[in-house]
Amino acid sequence: MNRQTVLSLIALCTLAPARTFAQSMSMPMPAPSPAKMSPMPTAAEQPFIAKIQADIPKRYPTIASAQQAGYFQYTGEDNTGAISYVNLKVWNSVDIDVPNQLWYDANGRLLGVDYTILQDQSPNAPASLFGYAIDPSRWVHRNAHMHWGFMGTDGTLHLGAMPVQKFTDAGGTLSENVPDIPANKVALVKTGLPGLTDPSQVKFVFLHPAMWDLIPWVLPNPNGAWADANPNVIPTPKKPAPM
Repeated sequence: MNRQTVLSLIALCTLAPARTFAQSMSMPMPAPSPAKMSPMPTAAEQPFIAKIQADIPKRYPTIASAQQAGYFQYTGEDNTGAISYVNLKVWNSVDIDVPNQLWYDANGRLLGVDYTILQDQSPNAPASLFGYAIDPSRWVHRNAHMHWGFMGTDGTLHLGAMPVQKFTDAGGTLSENVPDIPANKVALVKTGLPGLTDPSQVKFVFLHPAMWDLIPWVLPNPNGAWADANPNVIPTPKKPAPM
């Protein structure tokens, strides 16, 4: 999905529903990502794209199948029409059949995946994954940040993210795979998110560690598997903001 653009634009703010990023903690900054290439896979990359486009839809054909495998929604729909589901046990991708994230559209159609490599495992962008050649420019670096979700008093699920420092200043502790620690729910309330007044409203809050992120489309894309958007996906019309 178009997360290179969407997520970088919200790197220093908190949105609901949306996603954001934060500063990584005491982690040396990696080398910058190489210059972008054509979104069309190279000949060396094509076997990887063919593999995931053939196998991932069979494994996760529906949102229900993703949820049964341990994924849950943690973002709203972005401007490419993608809604992301994350598996907190897979921050460091070791199995091609188990991505860190799956994306579906508003109708439940599988769109694509994220594979992730922790920065402390690879200071620079990797040149391969699962034995497949991947040009290092395909990887996008993500700084550490916190993701959260809470239920508003009107029954609306609010999703977003915030800097790590803001969360820890409120008394939160960092966890990559425990999204419902009671003390962290209390800390999230203390950060002052609009509409969040009680820890019982909090559905999850977790650390998204510093990492490299690979984001290919699984749904065939005439613009290329590495393109930001896919003309075969029509985003849901945005609702006007309330007066």
